[in-house]
Amino acid sequence: MKITLKLLATYRTNLPERAEGNECLIEVKEGVNVEQVLTEYGIPMGNESVVLVNGQPVEPDALLKEDDSLCAFPAMAGG
Repeated sequence: MKITLKLLATYRTNLPERAEGNECLIEVKEGVNVEQVLTEYGIPMGNESVVLVNGQPVEPDALLKEDDSLCAFPAMAGG
């Protein structure tokens, strides 16, 4: 199945070469979860990353569906 992988800020360097800007259409297996995809692209899970599917925060074990948009970017600390 196909999903859109969008990586922002410093995570952009982890996108495949065929990416356009900060996103790329990728093929993933049915039943794959968010953490599995992000791990494949070298994106850390946990408090150091903000992860969204279709614009909504998700848990690492959330299953992806056809045409989902998976977005990740580094969490920022500030004040």
